[in-house]
Amino acid sequence: MSVKWVIAAGTVGLGIWAVLCTAPAGGADRPTPAPEFDGVTGWVNTKPLKLSDQKGKVVVLHFWTNGCINCVHNYPHYRAWQDRYKDDKGLLLVGVHTPEFDAEKDVDRIKERMAKNKLTFAVAVDNDGATWKAWRNRYWPCVYLVDKAGTVRHPWEGELGDAGYKKLTGLIDGLLAEPAPRPR
Repeated sequence: MSVKWVIAAGTVGLGIWAVLCTAPAGGADRPTPAPEFDGVTGWVNTKPLKLSDQKGKVVVLHFWTNGCINCVHNYPHYRAWQDRYKDDKGLLLVGVHTPEFDAEKDVDRIKERMAKNKLTFAVAVDNDGATWKAWRNRYWPCVYLVDKAGTVRHPWEGELGDAGYKKLTGLIDGLLAEPAPRPR
């Protein structure tokens, strides 16, 4: 086998691997329409929502599960966003609770953990992982910022920490300042 053939095959393989391992939801370099909530088995703190009904709003969507310590570490940041944007009708904070283990599927437990931690945002209970799959999400926690046109603009994988919280808050403020999309 020639060296050129090995390099070409390796390059193709890396390209396929990169596509398969890329988070769904694009980013500033690859805007992607936000996938719809899919197969949600219940809702907490809201009536059922559709992302397609949120056009004109900035959506902060995050995947989490109540048994994940990294998710728990993000709770203070979610509470801070709740407080900061509580009167802003142009922003929707919604969690997608996708359990890793069967014990995390208990909706009463989700509600109890949310109440204990003063989390009041809307939550889609994704017990079958259908929304997780639709978004091609890979990690807990993971935050996606969706612009007013319904396009995923900024994904964040993992804990936010103070630096991530500050960065995403600035990006949220920037998205809120953008003009609403024109109707087609």
